[in-house]
Amino acid sequence: MVGLAKAGFGRRMLMAKATKVWPLGWLVNRLLFEEDRMIYLPKDSVALRAPGKSVDVRVDIPAEWTNTVLPSEIVEHFIRESKHHFIMDACLCRDASDCKDYPKDLGCLFLGRGAARIDERLGRRVTVDEALAHVRRCREAGLVHLIGRNKIDAVVFDTGRKEDLMSICSCCPCCCLWKMLPELSPDISGGVTRMPGVTVAVTDSCTGCGRCVESEVCFVGAISMADERAVIDQGLCRGCGRCTESCTSSAIILTIDDRDFLRRAVDAIAPLVDLRAE
Repeated sequence: MVGLAKAGFGRRMLMAKATKVWPLGWLVNRLLFEEDRMIYLPKDSVALRAPGKSVDVRVDIPAEWTNTVLPSEIVEHFIRESKHHFIMDACLCRDASDCKDYPKDLGCLFLGRGAARIDERLGRRVTVDEALAHVRRCREAGLVHLIGRNKIDAVVFDTGRKEDLMSICSCCPCCCLWKMLPELSPDISGGVTRMPGVTVAVTDSCTGCGRCVESEVCFVGAISMADERAVIDQGLCRGCGRCTESCTSSAIILTIDDRDFLRRAVDAIAPLVDLRAE
């Protein structure tokens, strides 16, 4: 099944467009995406900071916030909660696309008892500390975490019930499976969301240079140019924050408007998979 998934990866956009045709879309959703819930987490470097600390990108944080947590702590929370941890030897998406810009050997991390059923020829079982070190390496490489329950992983890796497997992907903008989000039916694309409390917006500082569009830094194509300034489609944006790094005018701001985002994210993800199950 893994080989089939890699072979068909290049045609994922065609498959995505087909999901808008009934009953094919209903069938694909039922087989591969039913009741998915995946959340993109902004990069720590662009999402949060202690008040008063200088950064190279624009982030709005209420001044009264102190001891601010980082989005990566959501990932680390679930790693510590799980009894099972499995790291893929390679990222299926980057490997299938022969990625030139990001490491192929930084594969997905899987949690839950479903992780114990993954074929060991595809990766290795690891300790909590090894899993934590892995996601740190992913962040240092500039990858963005996506966490939650993704039925297609349970199908591809034959791990049993979708409720037994939690996926932590570390995605690059060029090869991510979810570049197909704009083409998917709303029933499927709605299962992949931004982190609670995140907003990405363009300010009046925008010079209309178009760098954020030309660089294709947005993996879902949520940024376009209109009336000589950048515009973000909030329906497409998944709040990864990469665009804030690409803007030389610091005109794109990622805002966190919910101090309790970590609890809200954990509360949304925790019921998806029983990580303490043997």
